Amino acid sequence: MGADGRPEFARDFPRVASVDGLVEAFARGDYGHVRTEGRRLAGSDAEPEDVRRAARTLIERTQPDPLAVWLLVIAGALLLALTAYWVAHGQAPPRRAPPPAAPSSSS
Repeated sequence: MGADGRPEFARDFPRVASVDGLVEAFARGDYGHVRTEGRRLAGSDAEPEDVRRAARTLIERTQPDPLAVWLLVIAGALLLALTAYWVAHGQAPPRRAPPPAAPSSSS
């Protein structure tokens, strides 16, 4: 973060209220707000190009890392494969005979 509380990549963004609000929401971690308002701002023809570009950059920064997504998919596939193998090839433990009853003593 820079001295003014803005992320370093947002240092050159235009200083307008709409972009400042998005940068603030990004810094708070409110990515849902950034995606919603950022799409509206990026698709607006009334805004200057530098404002739309800043909104698109912020939206891109909220997307998940593609490598992390693929690693999660691979982990899920491995879990599914191991579960299927265990269900198909698993066996119950062998049954043991119950222990013999203790002899009763009568007095």
